[in-house]
Amino acid sequence: MYNYLQGDLAWCDLQTAVIDCGGVGYQCHITSNTYREISGKDRVKLYTYLHVKEDAMTLFGFADEQEKQFFLLLISISGVGPKGALAILSEMVPETFAAAVMAGDHRQISRANGVGPKLAQRICLELKDKLAKTDIRVSEQDALAAAAEKKAVEEAAGVLVALGYSKHDAVRALEKCTADNTNDLVRQALRMLSTV
Repeated sequence: MYNYLQGDLAWCDLQTAVIDCGGVGYQCHITSNTYREISGKDRVKLYTYLHVKEDAMTLFGFADEQEKQFFLLLISISGVGPKGALAILSEMVPETFAAAVMAGDHRQISRANGVGPKLAQRICLELKDKLAKTDIRVSEQDALAAAAEKKAVEEAAGVLVALGYSKHDAVRALEKCTADNTNDLVRQALRMLSTV
């Protein structure tokens, strides 16, 4: 129904922006990336998606068309609603998200609020083919970073298994870790496993 809104930025915070278009204020739910793009500006343009349910109509706004395209891809997956898609895109920029999907790095995607490991795995599985069919391209740098992080997690899991932990426990602990290199991942995971 609405492709984009262009007008005065009446108000915004990390989750919501109100765009004044000809005297009408449109409230849009936004990502943290969009917030960084529009915060402090007088006039803005947001690419929008109107989500219609029986009891509500909710408008979502994005600073660029690529972020909106990722949002639409995400909500096409069973189990991912608009709020979940917004949480994922708030956790990482579209290029980093695409690189994580292409590398199968579900751990990085599961960092988003409300996204568990199983859903993150489904997102990687279903979006990999869909991304290949779009004009979205992943930079070599982002792809290498995602592959390196995935390798670090796999190596850390191997170390934890060698130390006597089950693969299941090792993987579960690593999913909660925030480090991006093998040594720090092992240290963080060991701290978590020692408190169980």
